[in-house]
Order: sequence, then structure tokens, then C-alpha cells
Amino acid sequence: VTSVYQGQDDAGLHVKWPWPIQRLVRYDGRTFTLEDSYGELQTLDQQNILLTTYCTWRIEDPVKFHQAVETTEAAHRSIRDRLRNHKNNVVSSHKLEDFVNTDPKKMRSAAIEQEILQPLQKEMAEEYGVKVCSVGLKLLGLPESISAAVIETQMEERSRLVKQYETAGEAQKTAILARAQRANKQILAFATAKAVKIRAEGESAAAKYFAKYAKNEQLGMFLRSLESLRETLNSKTTILLDGSQMPGVKYFHQGPSLPELSEKVKATSGGADSASGSKSK
Repeated sequence: VTSVYQGQDDAGLHVKWPWPIQRLVRYDGRTFTLEDSYGELQTLDQQNILLTTYCTWRIEDPVKFHQAVETTEAAHRSIRDRLRNHKNNVVSSHKLEDFVNTDPKKMRSAAIEQEILQPLQKEMAEEYGVKVCSVGLKLLGLPESISAAVIETQMEERSRLVKQYETAGEAQKTAILARAQRANKQILAFATAKAVKIRAEGESAAAKYFAKYAKNEQLGMFLRSLESLRETLNSKTTILLDGSQMPGVKYFHQGPSLPELSEKVKATSGGADSASGSKSK
């Protein structure tokens, strides 16, 4: 009669017939971990890699386990051999780029681990009463003979990416410069048109005053001198006023006066006075 007692569920005293009728066999119910050897394997594209795998397992069916291997040491050896076989089969069905790649999205490490786990899990459960909990890739390396080629390939891929980024950057630069030049031309055209319009309005307004100043040029110069003096004094700056350079300054010491009349005007005025004098006599 065989009885199985799980420590966490069936703890306590139990009755057992003495040996050789019955004997007690104890198995550790915890999860075990084992590692495969670090070996060189060949991929589907005829590239060599160095790969180490590991797996975790525990005893699920103690009776089947005892009948198949009896000890955990023997189970370790059997599981390691099966793990190595499945690892070799899976690695030979994948290309090197599935293990080593500059693009993380193209690496298939998780899928490879599942491809090794599933057949190993099924075999161990059916033959040994063992549950394989997980399989993982622990260490991956490349032989020295192909390391240089892999590095060169990675450098070429990086160089292509650099050129792509540089091309995209130059395209953006050209587009930005083109937009800036178009905006610059539009702003200059608008400013030029506005300046022409303002200048035309100013010249049109000034023409009215010029027409008035043309009737008496000396009066116009006199008014312009006063305007210039007013603007200079409004600048709130201490300056030395020189009448030879600023005609409006002389009015401070001699007072404003209209320019002297021409000889023709004087003659006309004198003739009128003489006529008046003769009449009075």
C-alpha cells in the first residue's frame, strides 16, 4: 500500500508498517533550479553562438517520480539532458538575428524560451511526474571568429540610421529656410509698400506748405529755423548754441524780425510817400 502525504496539507502523525512491509521516502516539495552547460550551437543561418539555459522544476507526482528516477540527483541529470536536446533543436530553427539584434522588437528571446519549455514540460510530466515551471536564456555569447563580423554589421546598421536622421534633418532645415525666406519677402514687400504709401502721404501734405512757403521763401526759412530750435530745445539736452550754425539762436539776443525789404519794394514805398507829401503841400 502506497500513501502520499503532502507536508503543507497532511502534517501530523501517520501509521506505517515496519520495514520491509513499508518504508518512508521523503522528497523536497520546493522548486529546484538547474543550469545547462555553456556550449556552442549553430543557428539556422549557419552562425555559431554560445548559449546557456536554465529551468525551474518541482515534484508534482511523488509516486511516478519515485518509480521513474527515485532521487532528485537522477532527476537533475535527466532534466538537464532533455533541456539540452530541446535547446539544440530550437536554436537550429532560428536565425542569429532572433538572438542578437540592434532592434529589440526583432529579438525573439521570449518565444524561444517557450519553444523549449513546452515539449520539455510535457515530457517531464508524463514520464517523471515533474512539473517544469519555467525555462530561460541565461547567458548568450558569440565566438571570437564571428564577433568582428557581428560588430561590423551593427556598425553598418547604425551608419544607415545616422544617414537617415541626417537626411531627415537636412530636409527639415531646407523646409524651414524656405518658409523663413518666403515670410521675409512678404514682410519686406508689405513694409516697402507701407513706406511708399506713408512717403506719398507725407509729400502730398508737405506740398501744401511748400506752395505757401514759395510765395515768401525768407518767411519759410524763418519758420523752419524756429521749428528746428523748438525740436532742439525739446530734446532736454544741455547744448552750446552757436548762431552761425543754428540761425534760430540769434533771436535770443537780437529779437525776431522780418527780413529787409528789397530795393524795388523800398522804391515803391518811397514813391508813394513822395506823392503824399506833394499833395499835402
